[in-house]
Amino acid sequence: MAHDSASRFAGALIAALVLIAFAAPARAQACLEQIVSVQAALKERLPHPKKPPEQEQSIAAQTDQQATPSSLAAAGLTQPDSGALGALNQAINLQAAGDEAGCLKALAEAKRLGGLN
Repeated sequence: MAHDSASRFAGALIAALVLIAFAAPARAQACLEQIVSVQAALKERLPHPKKPPEQEQSIAAQTDQQATPSSLAAAGLTQPDSGALGALNQAINLQAAGDEAGCLKALAEAKRLGGLN
């Protein structure tokens, strides 16, 4: 009898661990799915940023030069660091780092700043 109850307990424990393992990825997608919907809502709601003027690409840029943060900034292509888009960018970075709670908090801030609440 003792062996039977120990086997049942071990089986129940394994089943619980399997359920937890499958539940974790589902929760990780929750933030990613919300990022997509908040990003679309902000895109419709906020004014579109101006595009930088187009310029010819140099031969050096084509062959062995990579864009740097300063060259991107000079072209007007910086990531937003404030407001709704900055909070959304932070949520994207936190989601990529696996911080679900931080991602959801940053998304709530993006919604608040973007007037989506």
